[in-house]
Amino acid sequence: MKLKTFPLFKPYLTFVLDNRFRGLFDKVESHLKFMGVKPGMRVLEVGCATGFVTSYLSNLVSGDGFVVSIDVQEKMIKKAKRKRGFLKNTDFRTESATDIKSVKDEEIDLVLLYFSFHEISGKEDAVREFYRVLKPKGILSIREPREEVLKKNRNAYWEYIEKHGFKPAFEAENCDAISCCLKFIKD
Repeated sequence: MKLKTFPLFKPYLTFVLDNRFRGLFDKVESHLKFMGVKPGMRVLEVGCATGFVTSYLSNLVSGDGFVVSIDVQEKMIKKAKRKRGFLKNTDFRTESATDIKSVKDEEIDLVLLYFSFHEISGKEDAVREFYRVLKPKGILSIREPREEVLKKNRNAYWEYIEKHGFKPAFEAENCDAISCCLKFIKD
């Protein structure tokens, strides 16, 4: 089954994603912990937009860890740098998930996609890149909007990513009213 690609989120609509009220319904920090983020990790955040989630990531990996946050849209990265350029352990980069040139092989502990996998055009190339940059036993964690990852699509996601060398990190579904989490280990 071919996975659907949704249009990129428009930079002029980022106020929807990046506002103080988001925390009332999206428990970002607890989601990130469940997704595998720990102190000292090197994390690649794919589709960071303006860096709302990046702030939480930076805090969770702490001073010893590092976050590379990429987005294919240059306007998003400019906004992220303007809003969150003060984060010392974070680097914002304009880069495509299908060709991550700035990250070396097996350099990353965790690849994180927080509401962004559904927007990637060329998912197969992206999953290959995630596999390349992850250390052995590294984690690929994907949190997607629930309506875009309905049950039949979740199964397609599992199969799709497994065929690219990953093993599911858990069998049970982890969904709430807003989103679902899929978590894999590099085999």
